[in-house]
Amino acid sequence: MRRSSGCCAPVWNCRRPWHGRRSSSFSRRCGIRRPITRPWRAGCRTGGRNVREWVALYHTHHSLEAEDQAFWLWLAEQSGGPVLELGCGSGRLTLPLAQRGRWVVGVDRDFDMLCYARDLAAHSGGRSPDWVQADFCHLHLAQRFALIFLACNTFSTLTCREQRAVLAVARRHLTGAGVFAVSMPNPLLLETLPPRGEPEVETVFAHPESDAVVQVLSEWRREGEVVTLRWYYDCLFPDGTTRRHELTARHRLQSLDSLRDLFEQAGLRLERQYGDYERHPFAADSPWLILTARSSTD
Repeated sequence: MRRSSGCCAPVWNCRRPWHGRRSSSFSRRCGIRRPITRPWRAGCRTGGRNVREWVALYHTHHSLEAEDQAFWLWLAEQSGGPVLELGCGSGRLTLPLAQRGRWVVGVDRDFDMLCYARDLAAHSGGRSPDWVQADFCHLHLAQRFALIFLACNTFSTLTCREQRAVLAVARRHLTGAGVFAVSMPNPLLLETLPPRGEPEVETVFAHPESDAVVQVLSEWRREGEVVTLRWYYDCLFPDGTTRRHELTARHRLQSLDSLRDLFEQAGLRLERQYGDYERHPFAADSPWLILTARSSTD
């Protein structure tokens, strides 16, 4: 089992609650269109010599849609200062921010993800982010940032201890008026999932580095306050051979009140609760829960 950190957690697109719909596909029921699970708490199973392939598949799949990108770009514009992305993965969000002229630092503990992101930056031209290989729960940088964010639903895949640690990191690295932001799937919607969803095809795309076709299947299990998501990347080659990569993420279901308490204990005051990337207020049937916070002492 290969575990990478700081990569993102599944991107959800729960436009409506599941109740009353007969769609059996995980991506249609819960709206997960791609496994934006920057595998911090996710597990990736792949052959060692195929790590580069896995990272390329991961990046390609995550880049099929970018509905969240405009939100993070907007938040960076509002901050007006340097930006720190925790769990930057393959640079899906870090690179566009830098290309808009922002000074951006991307942190991830997965060396292969960072190498891929650095290669993309080298070929894209323009301003390049600074890359830091580190565990974002134990980060110590000399710089302070106007915006620190943990995107792609990673926060809800962390243990309680890891959540406290990353909130302390954010508090320590924020400027006086700086903003910390996280996104996660709406826990109220996850609670409506049936206990089990069998593997079904989520999407198909062209292999980024060969003439193969990549078929992505997804499934889930809901047990108490935890929803476990799995994706299977099947590379189907023209000669009939196949190769599979697997990705697993476990989301903890936490209420907004418990999250508010967690932030306050870390010295952060919740400021906004959005329900989607168009910045609508959070509601019980929102697809996402996106939180922004500032230091409670400023």
